[in-house]
Amino acid sequence: MGKMFLVATCMILAFCQLCGCDSNSKEKTINVSANAKIIEPDMIITKENAKMLTGVSFGECTVKEEPRVGLKLCVYEKDGILLQVGLTQTAFMDKKTREAGNTPQSIFKSTKTALKDTTKIDSVGDDNFLMPPGLHILQGEYYMTVSFGLMAKDKEKLKAAGMKAVENLSKYSAQ
Repeated sequence: MGKMFLVATCMILAFCQLCGCDSNSKEKTINVSANAKIIEPDMIITKENAKMLTGVSFGECTVKEEPRVGLKLCVYEKDGILLQVGLTQTAFMDKKTREAGNTPQSIFKSTKTALKDTTKIDSVGDDNFLMPPGLHILQGEYYMTVSFGLMAKDKEKLKAAGMKAVENLSKYSAQ
């Protein structure tokens, strides 16, 4: 399971780095308020949410961060069961990335555009698509991913996790 996590994390980070660099948008700079609140991914899918979605009582999640693209990744793992949630947000992006005009929305759109024949799940976020490692969701100014591992393709389970992530994000992004 550790190899699957490593592969999934590397895929997300590599893809975000490649697709998040939009040379056409260098003329705009994204300003972030000094008071901008960084939302943690374990606020989007809590331990309790993870148990509800998987039936497994997880401990605290392991958090990985990639500030260059504003990504925080939370991984719950126990007894071969995995649930991960990634949250890309402008407030966590490094200044150089923001100054280049990159946003979570532009990363989402670049990623989706780079793929052909993506599948969408109705009623989850403002936009979404399925691609390894799971469901990619655009909600307002945030780009989220939810996954149960690279081989997990249960659309109903992904939809439930995506809807819970969107619901919880709405609580924190409105503050």
